[in-house]
Amino acid sequence: MAPAAPILRLAAAAIIGLACGAAAADALPPAPGDVAAAAADRRITATWSPAAGAGSYKVAVRPKNGIVPLAWSEYAAAAPPFTVTDMWALGGVAYEIRVAAVDGEGRSAWSPPVTVTAPELRPAPPEAIFVDLDPPHPIGVPIRADLLTHPYDDVSQWAWFACEPDGGDCRLLPLDSRTSRMRLVDPEARGKRLRVQVDYEKGGASYTAQAELGLVVAEPPAPPPPVPALPPGCPEAAPAPAADAFESGPDIATHLYALESKTASFEWDGGWGGGAFAALCNDLVIATPWGRILSLDPAGRATRHDAAVPMNLEEFQAHPDWDDDFGSRRFRVADILLKRRPDGAHDMFVTHHYFTGSCIRVRLSSTTVRRDRDGVAVSPSWRTIFDADPCLPTFHRSFHEVGGKMLEDGPDGLLVVIGHHGNGRFSQDPESHMGKLLRVDVGTGEAETLALGLRNPQGLARDADGNLWETEHGPKGGDELNLLRPGANYGYPLVSYGVGYEGQAGVRPTAAAGGHDGFVRPVFSWIPSIGITALIENDARWLPLWRDDLLAASLTGADGGAGLALFRIRRHGTQVQYVERMEIGDRIRDLAQMPDGRLALLGDFGTVSFLEPSRRCDRGSRRFGNVHAIGCPPLEAAAR
Repeated sequence: MAPAAPILRLAAAAIIGLACGAAAADALPPAPGDVAAAAADRRITATWSPAAGAGSYKVAVRPKNGIVPLAWSEYAAAAPPFTVTDMWALGGVAYEIRVAAVDGEGRSAWSPPVTVTAPELRPAPPEAIFVDLDPPHPIGVPIRADLLTHPYDDVSQWAWFACEPDGGDCRLLPLDSRTSRMRLVDPEARGKRLRVQVDYEKGGASYTAQAELGLVVAEPPAPPPPVPALPPGCPEAAPAPAADAFESGPDIATHLYALESKTASFEWDGGWGGGAFAALCNDLVIATPWGRILSLDPAGRATRHDAAVPMNLEEFQAHPDWDDDFGSRRFRVADILLKRRPDGAHDMFVTHHYFTGSCIRVRLSSTTVRRDRDGVAVSPSWRTIFDADPCLPTFHRSFHEVGGKMLEDGPDGLLVVIGHHGNGRFSQDPESHMGKLLRVDVGTGEAETLALGLRNPQGLARDADGNLWETEHGPKGGDELNLLRPGANYGYPLVSYGVGYEGQAGVRPTAAAGGHDGFVRPVFSWIPSIGITALIENDARWLPLWRDDLLAASLTGADGGAGLALFRIRRHGTQVQYVERMEIGDRIRDLAQMPDGRLALLGDFGTVSFLEPSRRCDRGSRRFGNVHAIGCPPLEAAAR
């Protein structure tokens, strides 16, 4: 049993199976006689006796035993013998071969088919194929298979079989010319057992690897609920202009999807640090690093609002300790969060720095945001919810590494993570709010410390199982993905996988460098650092093959820029299976998922980029077999 026939030039069956319509039989050249075929070295060779009057010949090949009739692949031949050079015969698969004589007027007559079976190849090592979907396999669900035997020569051929439930009588499934190692589970395989096979070459020898995939269930799963155009309570906005303000970017190739991007730019302030955004219906509400409030509509048009975050910025800029280089990059808005109210408006919570006149505080403030048909409106009235302790002296320049990400926690609570602000001792000090996970009561302003030992938390997300995930900047080589638990101590500055910058100690001198003993370890760490920032869980309705995956953003990484990327974190429960890096080419400060499913990325210099599955069906990405190719038209159809 061998894999399906390779992607070949397919001719319509009518062309191969019929002669020339109603042409008289005696007007056709005679079909070639004594047709024979052989298979060796993964090649099929056909021989025949020349036919009188033939100016050329055609050879047609197809796998013989398909669960439904399989298409023929047709080749032009000058004379016998003819070896099919652009296909690889699959070990153990039977092929049918026909030969036609073609006269000078293009008329042809076909010989009866002969059958040849390609020799079996030596078996591959056990477990050479990885399949990314556990049985049972619903009809219509995509499956990806990968060959784990490396290195192998760049010659491989895949086939998919439907077998009887006992594993016998395996027949090839129709060739999916759009991809090889990827396919949608076929309706023809209902009630059958799936099998995948790949033939490949390594070190001058040919091998066959097979994997049993399990039974195909009778019916496809219920489709997920549709992604609403607008969430409840969102009025339809005024029609967007025909031309938008976006610039299209290149497709982004990923393991499972090809994504297309478009970017909008707007006025920015505060250097390149800080700022945040949140989705409000299909608009975005954006806070710049220095607290200016913007909204971005679906056409990419930015509107600046009069309301600004109360940071006391102008007074701080006039203070002797203000430093244009340091202050402009450290004094900042850290995060914004929108919480819908019963009247349809939203409370907007903002974590930010605040200059008191002598020191810098981390403050949680709130105002009201509304969206109606005319757009977004932001109230200029702000309320102080909570001030973190201690207040930080301006002359120490210790107001960077703010953290500040938030999540809702019940009707009256917010979870807030605050960074250590350049002073590691705060992270273990029970009297300090710095380096902690806090729960803040938005009614009373009371804060409870839930976890400690954090350094510079940049992302906070809760998954569908209720697990609380956090991303944080460590010292050099110490960026972390943590699973936060109440009462836990994550060790900073006593332990860290990171080391110091420019000869400074990354952790206290008594700690073992690069270790994490005695405290809660991160679930995953990045070495070198990626400058990790925001974290969200993917909405599976939009990109179903990223179900339960976490998405983390990054800035420029240490030692040559390992950042500038989006990272997809595949997990199983609370364990990380792998991390995929997707090149973006910009510093990503914040992430959001829009109600319609698009991914929004906030850049550090006044840009918002949106990512969605590509509709361009790029042939270059398809030849690598990503799932996106399944939605593209067949290659041979596009070529006609």
